[in-house]
Amino acid sequence: MLFRSYLRTLRPPPRRGANDPEVLAGRDRFEAIGCARCHLLTMRTGRSDVAPLDRVEFSPLTDLLLHDMGPELDDGYTEGRATSAEWRTAPLWGIGLAERATGGTPFLLHDGRARTLRAAIGLHGGEGGASRAAFNALSAADQERVLRYLRSL
Repeated sequence: MLFRSYLRTLRPPPRRGANDPEVLAGRDRFEAIGCARCHLLTMRTGRSDVAPLDRVEFSPLTDLLLHDMGPELDDGYTEGRATSAEWRTAPLWGIGLAERATGGTPFLLHDGRARTLRAAIGLHGGEGGASRAAFNALSAADQERVLRYLRSL
């Protein structure tokens, strides 16, 4: 019971530089290239007996849904009713702390195969393929803005 209460009231990781103009520009590019279709910028909680959690907006950057991510992320293992290429949209909150939390090298995606945010984006196929292509079509400066936004999470 205490563990459940702890998990219910655990705060999300703190943002860094959330009001930095480059971070805000990166968020705008993130949304414009379609990443926010699955990594939703905001969600709203349902009813809760914990007042601060009752119907409030929060930003986990996920839709909590399964998506076909194409052959790039197909690992050949089915899980429940999900095919081996379907993955639940991972929450991105805290992703900017991954490098620090793992001793300098982040292990991104469901199996840890991506060592950089750019590599993780590059492995988005299937339903994520259009966003990957749109990211790749951005200028180098705009790509860096998107990455800066992700590192702020």
